Amino acid sequence: MFDWVFPHTLPLIVLLPFIGAAVIAVSGRKNGRLRDCIAICTAFFAFILSISLYPLVVTGQVVYELPSLMGQGLMFRADFLGFVFAVLASFIWLVATVYSSHYMRQQRANSRYYIFLLLSLGGCLGVFVAGDFLSLFLFFEAMTLAAYVLVVHSESEDALAAGRKYLYMGIFGGLCLLVAILLLAMHTGTTVITPNMERLADLGIMRWVLALLFFIGFGIKAGAVPLHIWLPLAHPVAPTPASALLSAIMIKTGAYGIIRVFNLLFTPTDEHSLLWQTTAQFGLWLIWIGVITMFVAAVLALVQQQAKRLLAYSSVSQMGYILMGIGSAAYLGFDGAMGFASFSYHLLNHAFFKAGMFLMVGSIYLRTHTLDYAKLGGLWRKFPITALAFLMAGAAISGVPGFNGYVSKTLLHHAIVSAWEQQYLVSLWWAEKVFVLTGGLTFCYILRLFVTLFLGREKENSHDYQSETLLERLIFVAFAGIILYGGLAYAQVIERVVLPMAAGFSYDAYGLNYVAKSNVWNAQDLGGIAISLGIGAAAFALLSRIGFNLPLPKQLSIEQLLYKPVLNFLLGAFMTIGRMLEAATESVLLGSVRPLAQLAGKTGNFDDSLLPGIGRSILAALLFAREQSYEFVVSKVSEVARYIQQAEWIAFFTLIKIDYNPRGDELYKRLTLMNLDLCLFIVIVTLVIIFSLRFLTLTPF
Repeated sequence: MFDWVFPHTLPLIVLLPFIGAAVIAVSGRKNGRLRDCIAICTAFFAFILSISLYPLVVTGQVVYELPSLMGQGLMFRADFLGFVFAVLASFIWLVATVYSSHYMRQQRANSRYYIFLLLSLGGCLGVFVAGDFLSLFLFFEAMTLAAYVLVVHSESEDALAAGRKYLYMGIFGGLCLLVAILLLAMHTGTTVITPNMERLADLGIMRWVLALLFFIGFGIKAGAVPLHIWLPLAHPVAPTPASALLSAIMIKTGAYGIIRVFNLLFTPTDEHSLLWQTTAQFGLWLIWIGVITMFVAAVLALVQQQAKRLLAYSSVSQMGYILMGIGSAAYLGFDGAMGFASFSYHLLNHAFFKAGMFLMVGSIYLRTHTLDYAKLGGLWRKFPITALAFLMAGAAISGVPGFNGYVSKTLLHHAIVSAWEQQYLVSLWWAEKVFVLTGGLTFCYILRLFVTLFLGREKENSHDYQSETLLERLIFVAFAGIILYGGLAYAQVIERVVLPMAAGFSYDAYGLNYVAKSNVWNAQDLGGIAISLGIGAAAFALLSRIGFNLPLPKQLSIEQLLYKPVLNFLLGAFMTIGRMLEAATESVLLGSVRPLAQLAGKTGNFDDSLLPGIGRSILAALLFAREQSYEFVVSKVSEVARYIQQAEWIAFFTLIKIDYNPRGDELYKRLTLMNLDLCLFIVIVTLVIIFSLRFLTLTPF
């Protein structure tokens, strides 16, 4: 089976949704049924292609590179972790796309919706099969931009406001990621997603800056507190299938990035390396970020009065559980197999029960056109399958034994306890207590949601609601079956899915074997979850008396406490700098006109008086130098002329002298005319004539 699968299937998995979106853009407006069919088929084949990677990834990593694309190239790589995420994403996307064919009949701009739904799928799958951080960043940003259109699909005031906040946060996170990737490439020479702590060990404080930038970039998408402010606004206003994908899958891209950074990149290759201590420091911070995220979001979920907003805060809280597990795995280092198994299992579980809950709530919204608690109640009579499936999903997210959430939350509890037992830090002891308390709060707000929607007083117009369709029932039953399977057959899930996901990481074989043999059906684990559920039941009974009107002041808003003060400070700082620049400009260009005029006057005086005098002095000096040079040259030339004239006279008298008066000079006696032959005589006569003529033309100086 799947003999046709090759490594180039990796880019094809990513490319297929983009092709489907392009086809819908061309033909979607002409035929609605054809458009829906294209969208569903695209999601289906993306799911099939993702599954087809199994025979390749089960034996190791699959790598495929496009080195010349966009100058830098794209690198695709699928290990078992990326394979599971890709299969999970494509499956949930397929279900949501099929559900959209029913849900979007009552909505507008369906072609635009499906185009950006598939574009988001392509970006999401690209994140999970990216082989380096640069490729991951490109697909991450593509997914962010495409999902923005899904958030603002209704184009209502609330949707546009939520979309702006989503886009601002997404762009800021993308910039942080880009800076982190550039710093990583500059200091290590590579962006490949592999253990690289040895090269990062000497960076000092820059190592923490790098970790912070990576966390902000991925943490915004993951909804980590205090980076979560976009999520409770964006999820409720998006169409319900898109909300299910945003909550179940897209925030997992943030968690996936954090896993790749803190459980892989910031780990040494040597199991005995002392650098595991640095990984443990990062893990401790991640544990507390996760604990704070799960608790704060659970408290905020308690006071919500709208179902989708509650589920949005619930997603933030569940991401806190996952972050705590990621931190526990990093803190335990080479012995972090339990932490890895716990967050991996909870990632899978959360994708199913949260996607199912959003789709179930969307089914209710299609009939009632509202999700406010005050306007709903007693819906189990009209939607019995939805109520039963929702009850099972709520039990799973609360950690009730028998459902998948119980297994993953028990493993998470084991992970945080193991982290505490490693060094017995007091802070981790408190973290475990907050974990148990948050589990109780989760049960409380889920119980309230179920009671309000399905068991409350039936409204007068509820008899007008249409019953569930066959498609909805099949989808909800499928989710319920997966939830039950994950809770009852957890050993098979751990053996066939979770442990192979850990193969690409550095964990002790003993720890992995211990995870494989873990038994969650024991008195200690059951007693622990019973305490958590008991806290939730007590909180529900207490808060029901006051209508869940917790006295939470608005001043506790993270926007009020953090973002607005920071933005106001930055705005004030920019305005102050602007005023200073303006004042400096005015003082230079306007306030200094008189000094500049005085300077110009002094410059004019200098030009009128001093410069001409200097010029005249220079001219006189040059004239004097010229006269002296001329006289010197003329005197030397005169001396040379006199010397030449004397030489000519001497030569003349020597040649023409006749031996009539030798004066006793032997030389003259030899040079008599009698001793010369005729030819020489002619030559001498000629020279005498020439010199005579020259002599006659000489003019004395």
